[in-house]
Amino acid sequence: MSKKIAKENPIIKSKNAKGIKGNSSEENSEIKKFIIIIIVLALLVGAVYGLTLLFSNDKEEYTFVPTKGEINYDKVIVGTILNRPEKEYFVMVYDSTNEDAAKYDGLISQHMSKSSEKNYINIYYCDLNNKLNKDYYNVNNDNKSNKKAKEVSEFDFGDLTLLHIKNGKITEYLEDYKTIQEKLK
Repeated sequence: MSKKIAKENPIIKSKNAKGIKGNSSEENSEIKKFIIIIIVLALLVGAVYGLTLLFSNDKEEYTFVPTKGEINYDKVIVGTILNRPEKEYFVMVYDSTNEDAAKYDGLISQHMSKSSEKNYINIYYCDLNNKLNKDYYNVNNDNKSNKKAKEVSEFDFGDLTLLHIKNGKITEYLEDYKTIQEKLK
């Protein structure tokens, strides 16, 4: 009967069963494989890092130099055209992407160069290409200004308009380049 019990015992019956020493060597083998994998990964990461440093040292280093922002007090948006601090001023309204925009800029610069004169009237400019102003550009598709406009909501500007404003009210609308040129002399 003792032979029969020995054959039925699964520990004794199993051919793959190893003693305490056998399990220990399998664990050691797995630990060695794990350590080898970690060492290989560390070498790969180190190699990639080294190559990155090698190639990045050849490039120029860029340094950020902060610049002081400038506020342009001569540029206005449509919503502020009628509430400038002066009692009398001009506002030139045009699209800066227009092919004649350089001429319009020249007129403004020429007028501003006279700022030291006694009877100088300040001039502002309004760019219809600005997203805040686009809703007021050629609203009626006639490329003309709404000369009857008294409030901002009524504005409709063509390609070029010069507004002469006194005490917050528009006194003159000019749309012809030559007329504007004469007015600003």
